[in-house]
Amino acid sequence: DRDQGTKERDPQRSGKPQETRTQRSKRSSDPNPTPSAQRAFTSNATMRAITHDVYGNSEVLHMSDVPVPSHSNKEVLVKVKSAGLHKGNWHLMTGIPYIVRLAFGFSRPSNKVMGSDISGVIDKVGGNVTTFKVGDEVFGTTKGDQGGWAELCVCDPNQLTIKPPSINWNDAGAVPTSAVTALEALRDVGNVKPGQKVLIIGASGGVGIYAVQLAKHTFSCEVTGVCSGAKADMVRTLGADYVIDYAQGPDVTTLGKSYDLILDIAGDRTVSSMRKILTPDGTLVLVGGEGGNKIAPFGRMIYMSLANRFVKHNLKVFMSVVTTALMEFIKGEMEAGRLKAHVGREYSFEDARKAMADHEEGKLAGK
Repeated sequence: DRDQGTKERDPQRSGKPQETRTQRSKRSSDPNPTPSAQRAFTSNATMRAITHDVYGNSEVLHMSDVPVPSHSNKEVLVKVKSAGLHKGNWHLMTGIPYIVRLAFGFSRPSNKVMGSDISGVIDKVGGNVTTFKVGDEVFGTTKGDQGGWAELCVCDPNQLTIKPPSINWNDAGAVPTSAVTALEALRDVGNVKPGQKVLIIGASGGVGIYAVQLAKHTFSCEVTGVCSGAKADMVRTLGADYVIDYAQGPDVTTLGKSYDLILDIAGDRTVSSMRKILTPDGTLVLVGGEGGNKIAPFGRMIYMSLANRFVKHNLKVFMSVVTTALMEFIKGEMEAGRLKAHVGREYSFEDARKAMADHEEGKLAGK
């Protein structure tokens, strides 16, 4: 039980002066707390977490005892039941592309606890939070997309939703970031319509497996998926009408077929080659920043943003943000049976390093 890893430290041994009861009462009743007092929900307890002190591959990950994070009046503390792994976790672990270090620590990671997608139980609630209560079962993402691979994590209530009994902990912890990204790419950015022909490049990855299912079962489209031959059968079971092995071919750009919407998740094709297989008023959506260089992989994104003003095609780029409303939609599709988490492999908390190593080596099919 992860709860056994949490222990209280003796406040007398900390060397810090202790508050009197009057001081504590005064602080808690202050109607206009200072910024430091707004994060009043602190603890001297520790917990187990998967951390990294430096940037690098999966070898930098290790189990550590770290302080239980504090939460503000607008946040909640969640006792983690299950946590997911996605490509974004790899980027923050390696610090690649280097531009991410401007936000997450240049020479070393500023937040050492890994992970963002979680499912769990509300442990504590900030005073201004009205949407959740202690004991609620939830799933979503952590505050700042970090801190989820731990026994407890801080979350923004606006990035959580209630977990229904029909969805198990592992499925709930796997879907948030990837499924929401797929939904936004198709519906909100791609403006997908029933009956359209949709091409998904990178159909077997974390986002791809949800994009295939949503395009086919939710939006009633004809779906073509591009992936490795080893994962082709999986993509077919998800609902793809046609599957193309990117290594063996044929090259999707040489088939003489046009698509109303293309999602490029893999990031390994030129914009001009993909425009050739769009319908005259078709839409190309770049999902994330894959396929660029290690410094700032946004060349294609900048090019598309500029070129979109001068071409008839709709060239779209976006960065996904998880919200409660989007999570509610994903939950509804899961409950209706149209979207499955498709967890390919489960790992114990202690085996997080191996999970990341398998992800790096492309051994995982699904989440």
